[in-house]
Amino acid sequence: MKLTVKKDISTLKAEDTYCIFVTDEQSRSWTDRIHPSINEALSSIDTEAVTGKYGEHFFVPLKKTPSLLVFGLGKNIDLTSESIRKLGADLAAFCISKNITSISFVPPAPGNFIEAECTRFIAEGIVLSNYKFEKFKTKDKKKLIENLCVYSSDPLAPSIINEIQIIYNNTVLCRDLINDASYNSTPEGIAAAAKSLASNKNIKCQILGKKQIEELKLGLLLAVNQGSARPPQLVVLSYKGAPSDKSSIALVGKGLTFDSGGMNLKTSGHIEDMRMDMAGAATVMYAFKSAVELNIKKNIYAVMPLTENMISNTAYRPGDVFTAYNGLTVEIGNTDAEGRLILADALAYTVDKIKPSCIIDMATLTGACVVTFGETVAGLISTDEELTEKLRKSADRTGERLWPLPLYSDYEENMKSKIADLCNTASEKNSGTIHGAAFLKNFVGNIPWAHIDIAGTAWNTKARGYRPENATAFGIRLIVDFLSAL
Repeated sequence: MKLTVKKDISTLKAEDTYCIFVTDEQSRSWTDRIHPSINEALSSIDTEAVTGKYGEHFFVPLKKTPSLLVFGLGKNIDLTSESIRKLGADLAAFCISKNITSISFVPPAPGNFIEAECTRFIAEGIVLSNYKFEKFKTKDKKKLIENLCVYSSDPLAPSIINEIQIIYNNTVLCRDLINDASYNSTPEGIAAAAKSLASNKNIKCQILGKKQIEELKLGLLLAVNQGSARPPQLVVLSYKGAPSDKSSIALVGKGLTFDSGGMNLKTSGHIEDMRMDMAGAATVMYAFKSAVELNIKKNIYAVMPLTENMISNTAYRPGDVFTAYNGLTVEIGNTDAEGRLILADALAYTVDKIKPSCIIDMATLTGACVVTFGETVAGLISTDEELTEKLRKSADRTGERLWPLPLYSDYEENMKSKIADLCNTASEKNSGTIHGAAFLKNFVGNIPWAHIDIAGTAWNTKARGYRPENATAFGIRLIVDFLSAL
């Protein structure tokens, strides 16, 4: 989809659909904002049918002049940023159902919202819902919206739309990578996608293959990889947006390109979608790319441990003990608790080699997080209150919701092993999301760290507003907002 901003509404083309948003308080005066070429066509139409109720729409398809689409915003007092985004998604769904490919709108400023906010929320709702993964379809493909124009003289509009365009492009790439078959989104395939980012002169890409990973003794990453015929990769992307600043932010993403569960094999009903277990890696890669393209003045790293977790005669087993990059020994209580293993090595490597000022990891880590929050909210566990607060503010601004969970020492005690330093499963079979984070805490040292469990939000079992079915790319806007606000 191509996004543009124009000031002169007279440039509307006949093939466009012109969208107006009205609250129920404005339902009697909305015709004042109609493009002149549409006025005559409406002379015989009962325009009082427009009530302004939330989500109610009034569509007038016209020939040789722009068609008209009026969407109700509801009551001013009920409006939120999310309800406006949802309305943008509803508008996009309606246009797609009618094969409308070019739409334009004049941003409203209802209630306590300013025009720039509504420009952002409506455009985000439209573009983020304008997505279908149809790579493997040979027929019945959906026609999506191709052009979106915002008619506004607001000086903030061009920069807002430019930002949304960049994030939309990267969201599509992220969703495609997660949705793709696991024989395409392999460790080497994702590493190649990361390497292609280095065509941007501001990005450097380092890819460590199996031999280098062995030399560095990332024993937990190697353990998970044992059952796979595909070699592991460790990818490090770097961007110096503030060369004179010594501080930096590291984003670490779990990259299980397919998770069979290993010897603790996943059952039917759980294994079918496990190509999505690399969503953390995909999200940090495209959040990183968005930050670079938006020229955010921060030093940023994206670290991605990549492997499959497969079952074979060489696969690691429950009861095995392996040594992590930082020297801690780990007993394997369950081979399906593998995400924390590869993250642990990646976190310890990041602390040792990069020495960032803070670390944020994103991972589809625990089914327990889905049980707790469903597909609506991601779990947040952190060692730093200031970092937690900044992330929560970004979550509020973007609608990519987070909710904090505690990390008391009791949980850390449960991750100790009788035969090694740690076990990758807890001695108590509860609080799974917290116990996963309690394990990871052993690998971040004293660096401020936040763990975001996106097990529920990264993959939707059905479309939810502007988030499509399957891969959502949840977290890109959250991280970009967080980086921008630092």
